[in-house]
Order: sequence, then C-alpha cells, then structure tokens
Amino acid sequence: MVTQALGRITLISLGTICSLMPRYFQLRIGNVLGLSLRLLAWKRKLIRSNLLLAFPGAGLDAISYRRSIEIGFYRHFGNLVIELLCQFGHWRKWVLRNVEISGLEHWERAASAGKGVMFITSHLGNWEAMSAGFSVFGRDLLIVTKHLKPEWVHQLFEMSRLKAGVRGTYEPKTMKDVLRQLSRGGTVGFVLDQYAGAPIGVRVPFFGIPVGTLQAPASIVRRTGAVALPATCYREGDGRLRVRVGAEIPWETHENPHEELARNVAKWVAGIESTIRSHPEQWLWSHRRFKGDLSPLAPDEWGHPRERR
Repeated sequence: MVTQALGRITLISLGTICSLMPRYFQLRIGNVLGLSLRLLAWKRKLIRSNLLLAFPGAGLDAISYRRSIEIGFYRHFGNLVIELLCQFGHWRKWVLRNVEISGLEHWERAASAGKGVMFITSHLGNWEAMSAGFSVFGRDLLIVTKHLKPEWVHQLFEMSRLKAGVRGTYEPKTMKDVLRQLSRGGTVGFVLDQYAGAPIGVRVPFFGIPVGTLQAPASIVRRTGAVALPATCYREGDGRLRVRVGAEIPWETHENPHEELARNVAKWVAGIESTIRSHPEQWLWSHRRFKGDLSPLAPDEWGHPRERR
C-alpha cells in the first residue's frame, strides 16, 4: 500500500509539473528522453525487426530510410511518454491547448444516421490525446481498451480519462457496453493495429504481410449498421497534435459472410497503413504487431473461420 501511494503521488506530481511546462520545453525533454532510450538500446531489436518487415531492402537507401525512422521513432516515443505523464496533471487544459481536430463534419453526418459511429484508428501519434480531444470538444466517446496493470496505474488512467470526459470499456463487458453505446447513437473507438490470433482474428495484409487482426469491430458494424469512420492523430513540428476524422468507409458486401468480414477488415487496415506511411516515425514500432503465422494467404483463407492452432 505504501509503494502504491508513493507511486500515485509521484505520477501525479510529475504529471502536474509536465502539464504546466511550456510546450517547447516538453518537446526538448521528450527528445532527450527518446534518444537516451535509443542509446540504452531499449527494444532496439524488436523495433529494427518490425521496420525491416515493413520496409524491406538491403540497399543503402533502404537501410538509411529505416535508420531515419528509428531515430524519429525514439524522439516520438520520448515525447509520447511526456504527454502521457501530462494526463496525471492538468490534462483537460493541456488538450485544449495542444490538440486540434478537423473533419468533424464527417462525424456529424455519420451520427445523424442514428445507428452509431465506429472510429477505426491506430497507435499513431497520441491515441490518448485524440480520444480526450474528441470528448473535450463535446463529443460522446467510448473507447475499447485494455485493463492496465498494476491496478493502481489503471485507476490513475481511468481518473485522467474521466476528467477529460472519456469512458473506457474492458473485458468481459466490452461487447455489452459497445452495443449499448451504438444503440443510443453514440460513438465507439477501436484501435485496430494490435495482433489478434485465431479464432478472434483474421489475417489481412499489413505492409504486405498477412497478420492476425481483430474482426469484432467489423462484426459489430455489420450487425448494427453503425458508420465506420477513420480517425488519425499525428504530431507536427510545433508539437501540436492534429486529429483528422475521415469520410465514411463504405461497407463491402460479399456472398460469403466470413469473406465479407475479412474484406472489410482488410480495407480498414489498408487505410491505417496509409496513414502510418505518411508519418512512419510516429507509429508504435516497439509493439509486437508482426507475430503468429506470417505465411502468405491461402487462396480461400478468408472464406471460412480461422481455427486455433
């Protein structure tokens, strides 16, 4: 209990200090932190492995390109850590100062249909600031996320999200909460760039590599008629986080229900890949996205459910 109390006090104190700093100072500290992590080789092997899979090539140009993304990623990650710390301080005020949103007309048009909205997004930029930005600017949002460990850290994040108006849902009640939110015309946010094995995941191309991806969001959209919208976040040179809401992603039908889900998941993931390619240094390359069966897709693979191996 004493350790938890000290941990809470430390994070809240650091968060308060960070959130009150001038933005240029936050960025300088974040850059130094990120480059220090690179010098310490933090997750370097995994990051380089992911970059090689996404941007293959043995030539000097390919090697140089991967190296530039790697350096940029460490800088980005350092800034992301500082921004996440700000959540434990004056988070709402920080979001109002540093997050800008465009494309809300797409959201309003989708919401007017009355069947709910499904945001399809990724770990690009700062996903916590993106969801907080939506809520701070008056939008009702439920995010599907993981229950963090240890519990006291999870409670701190919950507290910071609620202060910004963001609600989260976790297993085992995720599906129930999502369907309730959509039934009343609300919005749900899904981060769709995490690995999901069989039977809950379907293998779809991501940087040309078939990788297991959660198909539950597609199942929910087909079941409820919710409108799927892409949402993207990235950090600009001045430190401001730009959030963009895209136009509706049309639903693609198919005579085979399993292939229908797979085709739509593949379309969503292709959109995510495109946004990552636009700002490759700001994606979470330290995440184990490429794992499981990475062999080429079989001709009829999408036509039937995946089985656990």
